[in-house]
Amino acid sequence: MTDTHIEFPPDFVFGSATAAHQVEGNNVHNDWWAHEQAPDTNAIEPSGIACDHYHRYADDFRLLQSLGHPAHRLSIEWSRIEPAEGQIDAAEMDHYRAVLETLRELGITPWVTVHHFTLPQWFAARGGFTRAENVDPFRRFVERMARAYGDLVDHWCTINEPTVHAEMGYRFAYFPPRLADANVAADVMLNLFRAHTAAAEAVHAHARRTPLVGITLAVMVHEPLRPEAAADREMAARRDAETNGVSFDALRTGVFSYPGRAPVEIPGLQVSSSFVGIQYYSRTRYDAQVSGPAMADTERVLSQMAWEVYPEGFAPLLQRGAATGLPVYVTENGMAHDDDRVRVQYIADHLAAVDQARRAGADVRGYFYWSAMDNFEWNFGYGPQFGLIAVDRQTLARTPRPSAHFFAEIIRGRRLTPELVRQFTGAS
Repeated sequence: MTDTHIEFPPDFVFGSATAAHQVEGNNVHNDWWAHEQAPDTNAIEPSGIACDHYHRYADDFRLLQSLGHPAHRLSIEWSRIEPAEGQIDAAEMDHYRAVLETLRELGITPWVTVHHFTLPQWFAARGGFTRAENVDPFRRFVERMARAYGDLVDHWCTINEPTVHAEMGYRFAYFPPRLADANVAADVMLNLFRAHTAAAEAVHAHARRTPLVGITLAVMVHEPLRPEAAADREMAARRDAETNGVSFDALRTGVFSYPGRAPVEIPGLQVSSSFVGIQYYSRTRYDAQVSGPAMADTERVLSQMAWEVYPEGFAPLLQRGAATGLPVYVTENGMAHDDDRVRVQYIADHLAAVDQARRAGADVRGYFYWSAMDNFEWNFGYGPQFGLIAVDRQTLARTPRPSAHFFAEIIRGRRLTPELVRQFTGAS
């Protein structure tokens, strides 16, 4: 896809992303820590010290500065701030202020996510987002963040990947609390959109700067294994409606319309949202004969997550995101691979898809690579290598990969050329 010269406008935002639990280490008060320690856990390994980013953040941010990153997306760990309900840890509040001040001092704009999968254990014990009334303690947490850090943060991401949190935790029993109930998962999804709205309203009410607030959506291409088979087409269409469709429609109409359930209006959803974050990695094909996903297409490049590299599916989803009427930022896109040349090509092909969507009229304003560094990939542990920066698991030493310098060249020149891709892939 990268056989043309692509120019990015001066105000197009580039950066990389991390999440607190995946990099900080020792987040002992959240539900994921408990999940990892459980005797029956399905996690490959515990997070432990992670990347020790909690202590090394200043050096990590200086490294990102040296690589030319003008923005960085990170999350604040709720369970550090409020380890028990109503108990606020002042030292942790000070810690995150220092984190954000360091980014500002280095000239890196912080994009703060306030919910990136993890829940305080006390909040999980009261049902998490299965209960609508539990939106209120989350709103109080976000109000506290907005008041405390509203002078440092202009860009806020409320809920990270609501469909993933809902389905992986409550429908497919893969993430904590490992339930298998599609109705509960739909309830959680609805409540996460309510939580987004409450969080956005809290930020707008209490932040001292003029904030931009958005929700970040996990989107995926859903296709039939056999396009000629009606049952495969129906399964793919249903999965698209349950994930991409319900999310885009909620932002476009202010109504949560989950297939097979009565529509629910969410007052304030539209007016409180400033942008939509799009997070794209791959596609899934559906085989009605096995009542679920087909095996990955081995004719395609596969990541260490066994995800197909499918950049041609990206631009149409960006256009659907733009059809909500909101500006679009790519808040995550990346791949785990042990051959860095494959990562370079992945970035190039997906930035070409961004350019394709922009040329078609989609208002796409930025791109954050996932991830800044190798980190704890949830149940997959430390095997997958997503990082622009390699992290040695024995010493925790950071080493920028060639892809980090490739990305730095794109940021510096605000252009992507075939020559640059060839330089970093060795392709003739």
